[in-house]
Amino acid sequence: MHLHSFSFKYVILAFLWLLFTMLNSCVPARKAIFFNGLEPGAGKIDLQAEELARRLYPGDRLMLNIIIEHPDMVLLNQGMAVGQGGSAGYLVDKDGNIELVKLGVIHVAGKTPAEVASDIKQRVAVLYKDPTVTYSLGGRVLFLGIGSVGGGGGGVGAGGIVPITNDRLTLLEAFAFVGIGDPTAVRDRVWVIREKGGEREFATVDINSKDVFQSPYFYLRNNDIIYMEPNKVNTFLTINAPLRNIVFTSFTTLSIVLSILALVR
Repeated sequence: MHLHSFSFKYVILAFLWLLFTMLNSCVPARKAIFFNGLEPGAGKIDLQAEELARRLYPGDRLMLNIIIEHPDMVLLNQGMAVGQGGSAGYLVDKDGNIELVKLGVIHVAGKTPAEVASDIKQRVAVLYKDPTVTYSLGGRVLFLGIGSVGGGGGGVGAGGIVPITNDRLTLLEAFAFVGIGDPTAVRDRVWVIREKGGEREFATVDINSKDVFQSPYFYLRNNDIIYMEPNKVNTFLTINAPLRNIVFTSFTTLSIVLSILALVR
């Protein structure tokens, strides 16, 4: 066997091995599709989970605005305007309470913002005539390892912060806001990290499956952390990925050695 044909065979084999490694890391089409198995029709909404998502928990921030025809209106809203940590709103403390000027400490954990607003309105009505209380729930969900905010397509490694401005925020609504920059990102193993009752929960959600709508983590809570893992092909093709560097370095070295051998045959 001639040395030239011998070296050429090994170059071809090295190239095929590299190609096989890359193809083996590719994602099947079904893993890039949302809600596999979903059929046209109707499904029940988990009203209990939705209701729990609307309720207040320690660490939540409640925006309130008390409106009365009296100079004390500014005083009543002072705590809300000042806030804590530079953020507006009343922070629900570890005991589930907020504190308002003239009204004192009010326990709000386990209640909806609407229920709290109704309670405060009754308390203010004892002191002032015809009060109005408006409210909204403030918070955020932190995303890691997916597209940039606004669907900018930052890819795995980018992230974003989704504000909670309504009574509840779903996982899909948050994804619609942030976007998934990398179409090969792992969708059947989306991590949700949640602080609850003095503990930290770690759970995974499969957004490829129609069962995502029944997940207890479908409705997000303030300070939840969402993490989407990169797919193997993404990890392999990253510039500083160790496996990629080893493969390409080995292939380049082998090509150089065989080329030199072919020249000196």
